[in-house]
Amino acid sequence: MEAARIRSAVGVTTACLLVFGAAGLARSAPRKAVPAGGERPVPLPSGPRTTIGLDPAAGPTVAATRERACTSELGGGPHPDEDVWVFGLPAGAVAARFIAVTPAFATGDQGRVVTAVPAEGGAIVDDHGASLAWLRLPAGWTLVGGTATIAGDADSFVLARVCAASRPSPSGSP
Repeated sequence: MEAARIRSAVGVTTACLLVFGAAGLARSAPRKAVPAGGERPVPLPSGPRTTIGLDPAAGPTVAATRERACTSELGGGPHPDEDVWVFGLPAGAVAARFIAVTPAFATGDQGRVVTAVPAEGGAIVDDHGASLAWLRLPAGWTLVGGTATIAGDADSFVLARVCAASRPSPSGSP
């Protein structure tokens, strides 16, 4: 029952992002960039939108169990008590671009949480021609899945890298 509610919520969120655009504005309205750390805002590509899922090989994953790969352009870090999650499109999806990413996490005390990039934080950036999305979250959360809305063609998206917290929270809560 809970899984069905979550799937429904993700579906509704994705539909809203498709209809209203990633920033919750009509497509013709000016968009505000969400730069953090100086990265350039990425213009939204035109054309049809496609919803894809996170590659199942990416989860479930806790940031602290992965090799730490921190960069100032992708959320910075390591941060005390916050993990940085970076998502990308597969190498063969050169022309595809993220519009929105909605990863799902399991937490120690909040249950399952679905976040939205860029609407709820982080940013979608161009990294030498590759479309990436990053998000900072409380340390200890477990990546369990997600969806992304893209312009272009790709079958799935991947967890490209993580920057685990410098002081992980033991309970996975903020």
